[in-house]
Amino acid sequence: MNKSDLRRQVAELFIVRASGFNLDSQRLYPNLEESNSNLKRLLEEGVGGVIFLGGTVKELEIRCNVLKKWSGKPLLLCADIEEGVGQRFYGGTKFIPPMGIAQIYKKDHKLAISIAEKIGYFTGKEAKTIGLNWLLAPVCDINNNSNNPVINLRAWGEEPETVKSLTSAFHRGVVRSKMLTCAKHFPGHGNSQVDSHLDLPEIQTDLFKLEKCELIPFKSLINQGVNSVMIGHLLFPKIDSNYPATLSKRLVTDLLRIKLNYDGLVVSDALVMNAISNKYSSGKAAVMAFAAGIDLIMMPKDIDEAIDSLTDAFYSGKISLESLHVSIERRKKQLDLISNKNDLDKEELMNEDIKNKFSFDADRFSNSIIKKSIFIRAENTIKAEVDDINLIKIDNFDQVSHKFFPAIDLPKAVGFKSLIIHPLGISPWKKTNKSFLELGQFGNSKILVQLFVRGKPFIGLDYHNDHWIDAIKNLEIEKRLSGIIIYGCPYLYNKIKKSIHNSIPLAYSPSQIEEAQNQILSRILQSKIVQKEIDKKSSKEFTD
Repeated sequence: MNKSDLRRQVAELFIVRASGFNLDSQRLYPNLEESNSNLKRLLEEGVGGVIFLGGTVKELEIRCNVLKKWSGKPLLLCADIEEGVGQRFYGGTKFIPPMGIAQIYKKDHKLAISIAEKIGYFTGKEAKTIGLNWLLAPVCDINNNSNNPVINLRAWGEEPETVKSLTSAFHRGVVRSKMLTCAKHFPGHGNSQVDSHLDLPEIQTDLFKLEKCELIPFKSLINQGVNSVMIGHLLFPKIDSNYPATLSKRLVTDLLRIKLNYDGLVVSDALVMNAISNKYSSGKAAVMAFAAGIDLIMMPKDIDEAIDSLTDAFYSGKISLESLHVSIERRKKQLDLISNKNDLDKEELMNEDIKNKFSFDADRFSNSIIKKSIFIRAENTIKAEVDDINLIKIDNFDQVSHKFFPAIDLPKAVGFKSLIIHPLGISPWKKTNKSFLELGQFGNSKILVQLFVRGKPFIGLDYHNDHWIDAIKNLEIEKRLSGIIIYGCPYLYNKIKKSIHNSIPLAYSPSQIEEAQNQILSRILQSKIVQKEIDKKSSKEFTD
């Protein structure tokens, strides 16, 4: 085989990042997402997979068809839609985070398992209708470290059996939708305090403890035939003191392939992440990952360098050609499972009436789960007095960029004045003590505190919000606390719940989306006034 043909085969095992938007100027992360010209070139040269973020569901549907034409062969088209298609693409359905289902599981196992399976089905089916064929979910990590900044709400719980039951149910739902699945982040990212997007987490867990905890959900899904397993960028020095799991033969080949007897696709997490790219070049990381036993290489920093280096490794005999053919065959086997669509299935996906009904059913189901996951203590109604403050803490301004943001609009309707706290804004904290608000900024007003807090990629140290516990307690002591609503993190909510008096209105939702805000605030505020004002606002904005 000549080197050019070999390079085309090697390229098939790489996955590159692209925007779901059609135009280069619309890319949300141009440093990570390939331009259209480069994407077209890479697909024509044989690259076999694309991971998407951004755009509308309709744009992505068109884009997937364009990319398939550029490639001329079957592609793996995927996204990190762990919480529904709407998590990544505008217009799609958003579901509450998996940890919210885990909260339901504590009260009602059967109900939570049913919900998880339906979420898997709705997510898979909706993703399929817009052109994707591979769901990078479920997250099988057990969030057994409450200080974990990156897994957190993405996990299906803090206990092995909870995560096993719920990920198995989610997986069954996705399989029913005829989409490929992915168990991640092997061998377990839950017990870390470091985000692998920013640095390499080091986890002091040995193999015996892994088998008793972290590996339980992975073993379950392997037994159920999960299509792929994603390896996390994690250093386990008690198992391999030299290399992170992504580059470790002990963890990928010896543990996953041999001990757990897994013969499906193994994919790396994105090699562009700092946990790998801080120490290894794109070429070296790709070669080491494949040598460790990984089939598919996700998002190297320099895609051409990575493909060339791996091609050289095969051409020189450093890595056997047989292993290349095995990985290509594994990829083909998984694609074949989902490519044999019957005509009825195709017709169903093209029918707009069926699509619209499906979207309506998915959205209604999502809203019903939000209702089940919300907690409001004693249903205390908050009443605003003149100049009372609605203090909102957010991490992402995109949350308030829409026309209607209930966390602002509903309190405003009953008389609150909103003040937004953001990491890039003016600090509301006392200079001498970061656990106390500078109350002089707020006059003599009472304060409604709404906290949007959750672990997520790249949040780093901004995830730690325990200083709010003291701040809220101080507001209570000063008789300045009107009420508290927490969206997202269950750990901060539980701490605050224990620290303040039962008479203080308190509400919690694992979801941060507009519907969750709407449901909570409509119950905790004067709902009739709220609805009247919102209807008036909507009418005015429409005529404007």
